[in-house]
Amino acid sequence: METRQSDPIEVMTTFGRSWGWILFFGIMTLIAGILTVAWPGRTVLVIAVLFGLQLFVGGIFRLVIAFTDEAAGHRVAYTLIGIFAIVVGILCLRHIFQTVAALALILGVFWVVSGIMDFFTGVFVRDMPRRGWVIFTGILGFVAGLIVLFQPAISLFTLAWVLGIWLIIYGTMEIVASFSVRKLASATA
Repeated sequence: METRQSDPIEVMTTFGRSWGWILFFGIMTLIAGILTVAWPGRTVLVIAVLFGLQLFVGGIFRLVIAFTDEAAGHRVAYTLIGIFAIVVGILCLRHIFQTVAALALILGVFWVVSGIMDFFTGVFVRDMPRRGWVIFTGILGFVAGLIVLFQPAISLFTLAWVLGIWLIIYGTMEIVASFSVRKLASATA
């Protein structure tokens, strides 16, 4: 079997042809960020609806997979997971505000546990690169998790606002990157 090494110029030219997709992604991300900052409350509700839809559709796919040849030996597991995901997805869609509260709880618990793990990893793994940063982010994650657990309503709207700002910055960076890729691809062509 022959392995072919790609020419860097050929790779860059191929990558450069997709600059329009990078630009499109950047514009869509920028728009999503602006909408998130403008309507943080609606953003939280949209996230809850998307979460419910994702569970529902994922459950349907699991049920379909359960009856394929690839699921041989795992049909019961795929079927149970699929039914569970569909039921939870429907419950999330029927009770949006409870879904938002549950997401806040899950996020808070995740950040607390993740923060503790990062902190202790940074403390005990002495040869870790950027060890101080890992300890700092562990403390930050722990504190953020506690804030979300004790003030979920305020925290979710603040998180939506921060997410919106991040999307605006990221979208702008993608737009700039798309033109840089286009310019670099033109220079290598």
